[in-house]
Amino acid sequence: MENNLNNNEVFIEETINAGIDKVFQAWTDPKKLVKWYAPDGCTINFKELDIKTGGKFHCCISNPQYGDCWCIGEYKEVVPNIKLVFTMINANENGNPINPVDIGMDSDWPGETLVTINLTEDKGKTKLQLRQTVSQELAKKTGAYPSWLQMLDKMQTLLTQI
Repeated sequence: MENNLNNNEVFIEETINAGIDKVFQAWTDPKKLVKWYAPDGCTINFKELDIKTGGKFHCCISNPQYGDCWCIGEYKEVVPNIKLVFTMINANENGNPINPVDIGMDSDWPGETLVTINLTEDKGKTKLQLRQTVSQELAKKTGAYPSWLQMLDKMQTLLTQI
């Protein structure tokens, strides 16, 4: 479902057919996260992953067509079964921030974005709202928006198998 009230940010809302505790675990259990947190055809590896308020991550999404995309970030808020807030910063393999243009990204793409995940229970299912501080139009143009949709679909599939 789309919300075009604020095109200055990505906004995705989905109802996940799983309890809120399972959905939160999918975001915070490293063994589950690696199974879904990459777009179709891609894989993710974490060099560092410390999911707690103030914790940091350093990951690489490998895409057979476009190569590796490294990212670092910090968890600003981790509230069990309610909310996750984290930064995403384009980086290199050593964890140093880099200009997105230097790795072939759109010149309008910000070097850092903030992602907020809000979860609410809804009759045994979970309503998930995802926001990212980048224009939804730009995210659709660059592939970031469809990547989120693909990853959430993969999470939904994973949760039905657990």
